[in-house]
Amino acid sequence: MKTTEQKRPTITPQQAAAVLEHIFEQCGVEPNTVPMEALSAYTVYRSERFHLQKGILAAVLVMFFLLPFLFVRARFTADMQEDGLRKLPVYTVRVENVLPVHSVKARQKNRMLPVYEADAKTFTIEPTRNGTLRISVELFNRQETTMTTDVQGVDRKGPDFLGSEVLDGRVFLYVGDEGIGVDYDGVYAANGAGIRIQPAETDPDTGTVVFPYPEEAWDVYIPDHIGNTLHLALKFE
Repeated sequence: MKTTEQKRPTITPQQAAAVLEHIFEQCGVEPNTVPMEALSAYTVYRSERFHLQKGILAAVLVMFFLLPFLFVRARFTADMQEDGLRKLPVYTVRVENVLPVHSVKARQKNRMLPVYEADAKTFTIEPTRNGTLRISVELFNRQETTMTTDVQGVDRKGPDFLGSEVLDGRVFLYVGDEGIGVDYDGVYAANGAGIRIQPAETDPDTGTVVFPYPEEAWDVYIPDHIGNTLHLALKFE
């Protein structure tokens, strides 16, 4: 069964003034001396002021309930697992707070490390050397928590020397690295005067480093990607 909503009838200020005067007359009260327009305007003013007060009260209540969140500190875990390909430790940081994360930072020996976002509130860090790793998580409320952990799983061994030979007036050095890998861009030699000599060519696929045949003794430095270095002294008669 449908019902129709009845609207409240509206009256003009003149009609309202006549009704008010009739009520005063029936009650034996002196006639109203305040214009009906003023009474209507005051009613509107009170209504607007009431709505403003409600808005302010609601805002205060919201701030009251949100105030504790301004002092919430970050809670997170940092779990280590080994990268099977490069045999390097990878730390997975998981933030447990409901508040949004503002930033995640990682520092090792005064050097900032890159932080990668793997998922919502999940980040990964790849240390490049052993030692103390500092992980800092800052929430949207600017509250920060720092955790330190001791990194021991990074490759400490330099590249391996596998052999050498002289062909066509050039020295072929064969190297390999089971850890993070040889940094062929960082390979160089130095003569007795300290002058650096770049290799004539390198081949990462075969682990080959080629230098011109030295006329004097050379020191050859072959690093990996985290600074472990193989040092060879070249001296041919």
